[in-house]
Amino acid sequence: MGSPGKIDFEKGTVTGAYNLGWSKEQNIREQFEEAFGRPFYIDNDANVAALGERWKGAGDNAPDVIFVTLGTGVGGGIIAQGQLLHGVNGSAGEIGHMVVDEDGFSCTCGNIGCLETVASTTGIVNIAKSFASQFDETSELRRLILEHQVTAKDVFDYAKKNDSLGQKIVWQFANYLGKSLSQLANALNPNYNVIGGGVSAAGEFLLDKVKEEFDKFAFPTVRNSTKLALATLGNDAGVIGAASLVL
Repeated sequence: MGSPGKIDFEKGTVTGAYNLGWSKEQNIREQFEEAFGRPFYIDNDANVAALGERWKGAGDNAPDVIFVTLGTGVGGGIIAQGQLLHGVNGSAGEIGHMVVDEDGFSCTCGNIGCLETVASTTGIVNIAKSFASQFDETSELRRLILEHQVTAKDVFDYAKKNDSLGQKIVWQFANYLGKSLSQLANALNPNYNVIGGGVSAAGEFLLDKVKEEFDKFAFPTVRNSTKLALATLGNDAGVIGAASLVL
């Protein structure tokens, strides 16, 4: 099973899954094993999605895969030599809380300038609002932004139609994400950096720009060996990855 929140892998408990109404520790493993009489496995939802994409998706079952999911937040999972990395207390893979702009936007974690504040759906809107206030060229997208009607999808749609403000916002987003992925790749040199989540629906238009920024900052041998790819499994990634926990 994949779950949001802080997972204790030894105990099978979940804490802080607020969107599920679980503010206090929940002993999920105990409840499921009592109900079904079978062993039960649980991990973080981003981690199981990473396992799914690595096993049956864009990761091509390679031994080393970094997965980043761009939705209302930014999550991730890191697989090295076929093993999911948890870290000392289960916090490995918090890619969304890499700081990319010390003078940037406030993050829900309490820090300033996390990747999540500029690469999630709300993060892209953050960039859009910031740029629109100082933009003086003709742009239909600017009108939407100033009327507080803009979404991340709008930004990409207008950028694809050569709206100058839309293109500027997308390039800034691509810079933040491409630079972050390059630093992860410089440290870990995975076979694949896989990009998933709702924002990845922008497709090759997004991937091409992120790759261009990635190539600027990646170490030469990393640039030539680590591939960037769009996730292919959608919401099924988490289901498939959770199933792999029992194998």
